[in-house]
Amino acid sequence: MSEQKTKSNAPWILGVVGFCLSIPQIFCSILCAAANANLPTGTDADGALAAYAMLPVITTFVCFILSFFGKSKASTVTGVLMILCALADIAFCCMNISALGIAAGVCFFCAGISSICNTKKVKD
Repeated sequence: MSEQKTKSNAPWILGVVGFCLSIPQIFCSILCAAANANLPTGTDADGALAAYAMLPVITTFVCFILSFFGKSKASTVTGVLMILCALADIAFCCMNISALGIAAGVCFFCAGISSICNTKKVKD
């Protein structure tokens, strides 16, 4: 009798851990975006600074949602999207020196790799 292998739960577990690690980063990014939107500089760059500060919030939520699709039929596409969002998150956190954000990005990156490895197992 052959043994049937199941798909791993690692993508969504790493996604939840990464999201929990990034909660302080989300609060900080929202506060920075609000502060940048109210800068009295008189230039048009205020909105761009606010949008730039919201980038880690967007990538974190996208990775969190994609982590639950790690066992689906489109797990390869999900994994690639998670890796791209994780790299953007890590790059932003490196510029702002956010250790928890970098750890969350690494969790999302590992979840993306695990999601790519979750291909359909064949019965022997």
